[in-house]
Amino acid sequence: MVSFSCQEVDISHSKLVELRQAGKLNLGMSQLDAAKIANDPRYAPKTTANAAFKFWNFVTTAGFFYAVYLSFTDAWWWIVIGLFGCMVVFRANKKGHTQNYLDAAFVDEEFYEKLIMHNVWLFQMSEEDAAPFYRK
Repeated sequence: MVSFSCQEVDISHSKLVELRQAGKLNLGMSQLDAAKIANDPRYAPKTTANAAFKFWNFVTTAGFFYAVYLSFTDAWWWIVIGLFGCMVVFRANKKGHTQNYLDAAFVDEEFYEKLIMHNVWLFQMSEEDAAPFYRK
């Protein structure tokens, strides 16, 4: 399996779904690109991916502030628990958010097509399967 960018191959949404169902293609994107998309509502999918990302970011922030509050009012070590807990939730949210966008690409053709123009998608497939889709 080789990775291709949107600049190297041109795969329509219908072919994307077909190749994925046949087990010939894996879709990917970087976590950095997913974070950029989350902060720009023009590129949001029709799914609840952005709402989930924002909700868990809110939970992480609120949990951190509550841990700071407890470290002043109860015991100092709450800040250690709060920092550790926030790191775990933040990392899980970042990874899960990227996966939510990948899942959305298979059901939301408009979302998939918008992000092709910004060279976000990474296609992992064999050279033989990619050959018909090479850009000229």
